[in-house]
Formats: sequence, C-alpha cells, structure tokens
Amino acid sequence: MSDEHNPQPALELLFTMSAQTKLTRSVRETQLGDRMIYDIVGGSFEGPHLTGTVHGSGGDWVTRTATGSRMNVRLLLETHDGVSLLLQYTGRAFQADGKVRLEVAGNFDAPQGPYGWLNDVQAFGQGDVAEDWVRYRFYRFK
Repeated sequence: MSDEHNPQPALELLFTMSAQTKLTRSVRETQLGDRMIYDIVGGSFEGPHLTGTVHGSGGDWVTRTATGSRMNVRLLLETHDGVSLLLQYTGRAFQADGKVRLEVAGNFDAPQGPYGWLNDVQAFGQGDVAEDWVRYRFYRFK
C-alpha cells in the first residue's frame, strides 16, 4: 500500500496546561500497587483556540507499580469567555533520561456552541511533573 493512501498524521497544538496538585490520600501496597489520590488545586491553559482556567474540582487517581504509574484524571476547565468544559484523560508516567515523563490521551465533554467541536477531538498529551504541579502540552490530529 502506498503512502498516498496512508498520509502521515500531523498534530495541532490544542493548548498548554499547568496545574497545581496536592496529594490528599494514599493507599499503600494494594494488589494493583500503591494508590495515590491528588486533588487539582487550580491552574491555567492557553492555546491558539482555547484559553482559560483549570478549576480546583478535579483529581488525579494514580496507581504506582514497579515499572511506572497509571493515571486517571478528570478536570473542569473554564474558557476565557466563561464556558465550562470537562476533560478526562488516562495515561502513564515513567522515568526517561532521569526525568518523569507523562503520556496521556483523553476526551472533552463540551456544551453545544462555540466549543462543541471539542466533543469530536481525541486529545494526546505529553507532560512534566514536579512535587506540586504538572504541565502538559495537548494536541489533536489535524
């Protein structure tokens, strides 16, 4: 099969997001690994078509194993013009070149209107983490 029938995908930046996190609970040595629950304290996002704040009503449920971590995140975003959006993503965290690397994929739940197009977006993200914050770059296929 030729490449003309399978073009290489191009990515478009949706936004860059930074959020402050706070470890609220941990359950050690479960059958799946250590479970860590992080509250999202707040943050912001900015991109070519989306800008706004990350509200403090979200969370990140992390399962840590010997080889890395699995994340299950739910966030409430508010655009610069006051529209609420839900973003849910899952992914993994692992060590690469001495740093923690985050790779995620997720979906939006948006009301009809100017942001309704987000309901058809499969978002992909890469991120960095520190003790009390995360920073992601979210993309979609063009």
